Amino acid sequence: MQIGIVGCGYVADFYMTTLVNHPELRLAGVYDRDPERRAVFCRHYNARAFDSLEALLAEPEIGLILNLTNPHSHYVVTKAALEAGKHVYSEKPLAMEYAQAEALVELAEAKGLSLSGAPASILGEAGATVREAVASGQIGSVRLVYAELEDGPVFREPVHEWRSVTGSPGRRRTSTGSDAPWSTLATI
Repeated sequence: MQIGIVGCGYVADFYMTTLVNHPELRLAGVYDRDPERRAVFCRHYNARAFDSLEALLAEPEIGLILNLTNPHSHYVVTKAALEAGKHVYSEKPLAMEYAQAEALVELAEAKGLSLSGAPASILGEAGATVREAVASGQIGSVRLVYAELEDGPVFREPVHEWRSVTGSPGRRRTSTGSDAPWSTLATI
Protein backbone atom coordinates (compact mmCIF):
# COMPACT_ATOMS: atom_id res chain seq x y z
CA MET A 1 0.00 0.00 0.00
CA GLN A 2 1.21 3.48 -0.80
CA ILE A 3 1.20 5.96 2.07
CA GLY A 4 1.28 9.71 2.45
CA ILE A 5 2.72 11.58 5.42
CA VAL A 6 1.21 14.83 6.67
CA GLY A 7 3.60 16.66 9.02
CA CYS A 8 7.38 16.51 8.53
CA GLY A 9 8.47 17.34 12.07
CA TYR A 10 10.62 15.49 14.58
CA VAL A 11 8.45 12.38 14.85
CA ALA A 12 8.24 11.90 11.06
CA ASP A 13 11.91 10.97 10.99
CA PHE A 14 11.25 8.13 13.42
CA TYR A 15 8.48 6.82 11.19
CA MET A 16 10.82 6.93 8.21
CA THR A 17 13.48 5.02 10.16
CA THR A 18 11.05 2.16 10.80
CA LEU A 19 9.33 2.20 7.41
CA VAL A 20 11.91 -0.26 6.08
CA ASN A 21 10.48 -2.82 8.52
CA HIS A 22 7.21 -2.76 6.56
CA PRO A 23 7.99 -3.66 2.94
CA GLU A 24 4.27 -3.75 2.17
CA LEU A 25 4.19 0.04 2.65
CA ARG A 26 5.72 2.52 0.23
CA LEU A 27 5.98 6.27 0.73
CA ALA A 28 4.19 8.03 -2.12
CA GLY A 29 4.53 11.59 -0.87
CA VAL A 30 4.47 14.09 1.96
CA TYR A 31 2.97 17.42 2.86
CA ASP A 32 3.90 19.96 5.52
CA ARG A 33 2.62 23.52 5.60
CA ASP A 34 6.18 24.74 6.19
CA PRO A 35 7.73 24.65 2.69
CA GLU A 36 11.29 24.70 4.04
CA ARG A 37 10.68 21.79 6.42
CA ARG A 38 8.91 19.87 3.65
CA ALA A 39 11.80 20.47 1.23
CA VAL A 40 14.46 19.33 3.71
CA PHE A 41 12.49 16.21 4.57
CA CYS A 42 11.83 15.33 0.92
CA ARG A 43 15.44 15.93 -0.07
CA HIS A 44 16.72 13.71 2.74
CA TYR A 45 14.32 10.83 1.99
CA ASN A 46 14.05 11.39 -1.76
CA ALA A 47 10.30 11.74 -1.27
CA ARG A 48 7.73 13.41 -3.46
CA ALA A 49 6.52 16.74 -2.05
CA PHE A 50 2.93 17.91 -2.37
CA ASP A 51 2.19 21.63 -2.22
CA SER A 52 -1.11 21.23 -0.39
CA LEU A 53 -2.98 18.80 1.81
CA GLU A 54 -5.71 18.68 -0.83
CA ALA A 55 -3.23 17.64 -3.52
CA LEU A 56 -1.82 14.85 -1.34
CA LEU A 57 -5.32 13.57 -0.52
CA ALA A 58 -6.33 13.71 -4.19
CA GLU A 59 -3.50 11.33 -5.17
CA PRO A 60 -5.36 8.12 -6.13
CA GLU A 61 -2.34 5.87 -5.48
CA ILE A 62 -2.24 6.78 -1.78
CA GLY A 63 -4.34 4.48 0.38
CA LEU A 64 -3.13 5.40 3.88
CA ILE A 65 -2.35 8.73 5.49
CA LEU A 66 0.02 9.02 8.46
CA ASN A 67 -1.14 12.07 10.38
CA LEU A 68 1.97 13.34 12.16
CA THR A 69 0.80 16.91 12.67
CA ASN A 70 0.43 18.74 15.98
CA PRO A 71 -2.46 17.55 18.17
CA HIS A 72 -4.63 20.57 17.41
CA SER A 73 -4.54 19.62 13.72
CA HIS A 74 -5.25 15.91 14.14
CA TYR A 75 -9.03 16.18 13.83
CA VAL A 76 -9.04 18.43 10.75
CA VAL A 77 -6.38 16.42 8.89
CA THR A 78 -7.84 13.03 9.80
CA LYS A 79 -11.37 14.11 8.85
CA ALA A 80 -10.16 15.41 5.48
CA ALA A 81 -8.26 12.17 4.82
CA LEU A 82 -11.27 10.00 5.69
CA GLU A 83 -13.53 12.14 3.54
CA ALA A 84 -11.04 11.63 0.69
CA GLY A 85 -11.39 7.86 1.12
CA LYS A 86 -8.04 7.25 2.80
CA HIS A 87 -7.27 4.97 5.74
CA VAL A 88 -5.62 6.92 8.59
CA TYR A 89 -3.03 6.25 11.26
CA SER A 90 -2.68 9.27 13.52
CA GLU A 91 -0.28 10.23 16.23
CA LYS A 92 -1.88 10.72 19.63
CA PRO A 93 -4.34 12.03 20.51
CA LEU A 94 -6.85 11.21 17.81
CA ALA A 95 -8.56 14.55 18.49
CA MET A 96 -8.52 17.19 21.20
CA GLU A 97 -12.19 16.67 22.09
CA TYR A 98 -13.99 13.40 22.75
CA ALA A 99 -16.90 14.34 20.47
CA GLN A 100 -14.46 14.95 17.60
CA ALA A 101 -12.82 11.56 18.14
CA GLU A 102 -16.25 9.91 18.15
CA ALA A 103 -17.15 11.69 14.92
CA LEU A 104 -13.95 10.42 13.28
CA VAL A 105 -14.70 6.84 14.33
CA GLU A 106 -18.25 7.13 12.98
CA LEU A 107 -16.98 8.60 9.69
CA ALA A 108 -14.41 5.83 9.26
CA GLU A 109 -17.02 3.15 9.97
CA ALA A 110 -19.53 4.72 7.57
CA LYS A 111 -16.91 4.78 4.79
CA GLY A 112 -15.50 1.33 5.57
CA LEU A 113 -12.07 2.76 6.34
CA SER A 114 -9.51 1.88 9.00
CA LEU A 115 -8.72 4.49 11.62
CA SER A 116 -5.94 3.84 14.08
CA GLY A 117 -3.72 5.84 16.36
CA ALA A 118 -0.51 5.78 18.33
CA PRO A 119 0.61 4.29 20.50
CA ALA A 120 0.08 0.93 18.87
CA SER A 121 1.58 -0.81 21.92
CA ILE A 122 -1.95 -1.76 22.99
CA LEU A 123 -1.95 -4.10 19.98
CA GLY A 124 1.17 -5.90 21.22
CA GLU A 125 1.59 -8.95 23.43
CA ALA A 126 1.22 -7.07 26.73
CA GLY A 127 -2.01 -5.42 25.58
CA ALA A 128 -3.40 -8.73 24.31
CA THR A 129 -2.57 -10.40 27.63
CA VAL A 130 -4.36 -7.69 29.61
CA ARG A 131 -7.40 -7.79 27.31
CA GLU A 132 -7.62 -11.57 27.66
CA ALA A 133 -7.30 -11.44 31.48
CA VAL A 134 -10.04 -8.81 31.74
CA ALA A 135 -12.38 -10.45 29.21
CA SER A 136 -12.08 -13.89 30.82
CA GLY A 137 -12.76 -12.53 34.30
CA GLN A 138 -9.43 -13.98 35.40
CA ILE A 139 -8.60 -10.85 37.43
CA GLY A 140 -12.13 -10.10 38.64
CA SER A 141 -14.01 -6.85 38.15
CA VAL A 142 -11.79 -3.99 37.11
CA ARG A 143 -12.41 -0.95 39.27
CA LEU A 144 -9.35 1.15 38.56
CA VAL A 145 -6.51 1.11 36.06
CA TYR A 146 -3.28 2.98 36.66
CA ALA A 147 -0.35 3.09 34.28
CA GLU A 148 2.95 4.87 34.43
CA LEU A 149 5.65 5.37 31.82
CA GLU A 150 9.23 5.44 32.98
CA ASP A 151 11.29 7.43 30.51
CA GLY A 152 14.37 7.24 32.67
CA PRO A 153 16.57 10.33 32.91
CA VAL A 154 15.23 11.95 29.72
CA PHE A 155 14.11 15.01 31.69
CA ARG A 156 17.77 15.66 32.56
CA GLU A 157 18.90 15.58 28.93
CA PRO A 158 19.58 18.74 26.87
CA VAL A 159 16.37 18.27 24.85
CA HIS A 160 16.57 21.82 23.51
CA GLU A 161 19.63 20.72 21.55
CA TRP A 162 18.13 17.53 20.09
CA ARG A 163 17.67 17.34 16.34
CA SER A 164 16.25 14.60 14.16
CA VAL A 165 18.25 13.29 11.22
CA THR A 166 16.71 15.98 9.01
CA GLY A 167 17.38 18.71 11.57
CA SER A 168 13.93 19.08 13.08
CA PRO A 169 14.17 20.18 16.72
CA GLY A 170 13.00 17.77 19.43
CA ARG A 171 11.90 20.50 21.80
CA ARG A 172 12.16 24.23 21.61
CA ARG A 173 11.52 27.20 23.83
CA THR A 174 8.38 29.15 23.09
CA SER A 175 8.21 32.94 23.12
CA THR A 176 7.08 32.69 26.75
CA GLY A 177 10.16 30.66 27.66
CA SER A 178 8.24 27.45 28.31
CA ASP A 179 8.99 24.15 26.63
CA ALA A 180 7.12 23.33 23.44
CA PRO A 181 6.50 19.57 23.26
CA TRP A 182 7.64 17.52 20.29
CA SER A 183 4.07 17.24 19.06
CA THR A 184 3.79 20.99 18.46
CA LEU A 185 6.65 20.89 16.01
CA ALA A 186 4.97 18.85 13.30
CA THR A 187 2.79 21.12 11.26
CA ILE A 188 0.21 20.69 8.59
